[in-house]
Amino acid sequence: MLLDNKLCMKIKILGSAAGGGFPQWNCNCPNCKGLREGTIQAQARTQSSIAISTNGQDWLLINASPDLLKQIRDNPELQPARNIRDTGIAAVLLTDAQVDHVTGLLMLREYARPWPLYTSPSVWEDLSTGFPIVSILSHYCGVEHRALGLDGQPIDGLEFLSDVRMTAVPLKSKAPPYSPNRDKPAVGDNIGLWMENLNSGRSFFMHQAWEIPKSTSPDICVKRMWCWWMARCGKKMK
Repeated sequence: MLLDNKLCMKIKILGSAAGGGFPQWNCNCPNCKGLREGTIQAQARTQSSIAISTNGQDWLLINASPDLLKQIRDNPELQPARNIRDTGIAAVLLTDAQVDHVTGLLMLREYARPWPLYTSPSVWEDLSTGFPIVSILSHYCGVEHRALGLDGQPIDGLEFLSDVRMTAVPLKSKAPPYSPNRDKPAVGDNIGLWMENLNSGRSFFMHQAWEIPKSTSPDICVKRMWCWWMARCGKKMK
C-alpha cells in the first residue's frame, strides 16, 4: 500500500499484472515458467486493480479484475465484517471495458443496492452492447451509472474521498475486440486517472496506455502493463 500520513490518501495496489495474471495460465516464458518451477525470485500477481481511500473505511475500487475475490481476501479493509453482509467498497470506477478490468463486477452481484459505477460514455456503451455485463447485473443488484466527464473537470460524487480531486484523462489505446470502436478509437475508450491531495498538493497518476500526456508529471505514476512488458522482454522481476 502506498501511504503518506501527510497525504491522508491510501492507495492499495490490489493487482499489478496484465490480463491473465502472472504466471499466465498458458505462458511458458522464462518468468512464468521460472515462477512455477521456483527458479526465479518472484511472486505470483493478480490482474491489475487498485483501491483508494482517505478514511480507511470507504474505498473506491478502480477496475474490477477477474481476481477480485482473492484481492478482497488478501486485503481485509475491503471486507471489514461490520455486519452479516458488508463491504468496504463504496463505488467502482472503470478505466476501460477490457475483460480483465470488468469481469470482477459479476462477483459483486449480491450487493444490497445498485453499484455506483463510473465509466466514460464509450465504455458504458461497450458494457451495454458488445459485452453486456450491465444487462446481466440488472438481474441482480444493478448499477447506477455515473458518466465520467472527459473535459478536464474533476469527477463529481466521490465525497467519501475527502480532500482528493480526481480527474479522468483520455488516453490513446485500443478498445476491446467486442467494441465498435476497436478499429476506430473514440475518446474515452481508455482513460487515466489524475489524483491530487488538496492538502499537500502531491499527485498520483494511474494509466494503462503506452503513451501518456506530456503534461503529466505526478509524484507517483503507476502503469499496469509493466509485468507483461518485463515478461515478454525476458527480464528478471524483483
